[in-house]
Amino acid sequence: MDTFHTSDARKRVSAARDESAPPGFISAFRFSSGEALRLSWDEARASIAGDGPTWLHLSANDDAVEGWLEGVTSMPDVAREFLNGEDKRPRVHIGSNFMYGVVADLELVAKTPDSAAPDAREANRATGALRFYVDRQRMITVRARPLQSTDRLRHAVLEGTMFRDTVDLFAGLIRALNDTFANRIDEIGDCLDDVEEDVLEGSHLKCRAVLGDVRRRIVEVKRFIDPERNALTQLVLRKLEWVEPRSMEALVQAIQVLNGLGGGLEGLYERAKLLQDEIAAALSEDINRKLLWLAIMSALLLPATLVTGIFGMNVAGLPGTKDPAAFWIVVGVMAGGATITIFLLRRLRLW
Repeated sequence: MDTFHTSDARKRVSAARDESAPPGFISAFRFSSGEALRLSWDEARASIAGDGPTWLHLSANDDAVEGWLEGVTSMPDVAREFLNGEDKRPRVHIGSNFMYGVVADLELVAKTPDSAAPDAREANRATGALRFYVDRQRMITVRARPLQSTDRLRHAVLEGTMFRDTVDLFAGLIRALNDTFANRIDEIGDCLDDVEEDVLEGSHLKCRAVLGDVRRRIVEVKRFIDPERNALTQLVLRKLEWVEPRSMEALVQAIQVLNGLGGGLEGLYERAKLLQDEIAAALSEDINRKLLWLAIMSALLLPATLVTGIFGMNVAGLPGTKDPAAFWIVVGVMAGGATITIFLLRRLRLW
């Protein structure tokens, strides 16, 4: 994949949008010799029915866009119904000369001065669905909320990234998706590194809540990456006759990278489990140490308790009741009993 940096090309991709476009029209590009030309709404509708690789990106929250999609007769009926549907589970359907499906993506959240707040962090974890349709001449993507990967791909096109055809463009979308999930996995890995360092330093008490949050985030990402890997693997296993070999190779490489990210996520999950076991073992060791000290204190106080119990009986005949030195004699007996107890604990290696 190459880039171009000429001023003419940048002028071509910076064409203004048609003011008459419906709110659901986000962007559209037509690729000629790999270069991107930004299209207006009217130009996009004409290009979709014509020749030449075209990418049309739409919002699902517009009835006008939904009605227009229903009228695109050059697309298979099942694909039009799918793009206008509400399916959010990652999947891929392959036809004779087209494919369509859903990929999970992370929502694009605008950065604000208070983006470090807890509610902002929760919003950054939100996941949305991107429905797509790809054939020889067009790629149509539909989403309900702004997503990170399509935003990455759109910026890449605007910056001059060249694509051979729509399948190569779809491979670029999967690469953008890989970058999005890779950033999230790296973020989780950094948190896990901090937890591991604290555990090794003995500060495991404050790590329990953080590790629980990290494990929850790992499970959240796994919940979307694993079905997505399984769905996109169909494109690797099945031979698409209508796809240009170099574009197919780029798509296979992008899917393999996604599989690698899934493997890395599995590794983080196992690390989190081991750290959880390490914290549990450290807590158990702390409890056992405290119980040992309680047992030793009980053993040391046992002779004194026995003596005070005997001399505390309110019966006649107790020795020393009239002797002024009796108190100190009893204290000496209790101290001697404690000394003998310590000697026996040391001798038996119980302390």
